[in-house]
Amino acid sequence: MNRHLYREQLDTLRQAPRHASTMADDAFTAFTAYDYGRRRRLHPDVAWEDACRAYAFAAASHADHAGQLDLDTELELEDHWERLRGDAGPDWPVARTLLRETWRWLDEHGAGATRMH
Repeated sequence: MNRHLYREQLDTLRQAPRHASTMADDAFTAFTAYDYGRRRRLHPDVAWEDACRAYAFAAASHADHAGQLDLDTELELEDHWERLRGDAGPDWPVARTLLRETWRWLDEHGAGATRMH
């Protein structure tokens, strides 16, 4: 996982709700805000601050696994997620859902869509 990309994305995504006017310039940030809005109905207990960790994790881990989420990869990512999130971020089942949707979006839009600021 690209830790630099994770930190960059996390910093950007944490600011997204406060800077909605800049989201049009950043397709990935716009995607995460939209996806979070959809998923919030299913997981109202997951705050944006926690969800953005999962989105950043998904963006940073996508290239390492070429967007392929087989059982071995999922177990590896789950372990990495549990260590990375500490006491923050959603539990793995929710994070996995966000990760899968993010990887799908990145596959459709290209990994370059997660530009670094």
